[in-house]
Amino acid sequence: MYEMCAGVEKPGGALVWHVMAKHTTTTLCGQTLSQHVDGASAQRAGHCSTCMALFGKLMTAPPAVGSPAATDH
Repeated sequence: MYEMCAGVEKPGGALVWHVMAKHTTTTLCGQTLSQHVDGASAQRAGHCSTCMALFGKLMTAPPAVGSPAATDH
């Protein structure tokens, strides 16, 4: 499961939405979001292009062997 988290694009950069796996501290692009950013203040922020590209690859990859999505019901 993944979630969107607002943070700076890079240190000192613009505010963007990153993709982060739940229960981790690092975004898909490798950033550690140290500052808490209120979602309301990030409503108009763009998206991290690296996170979005990696998320797209994850969503189109075949399911891992043994995962619930890969088993026949």
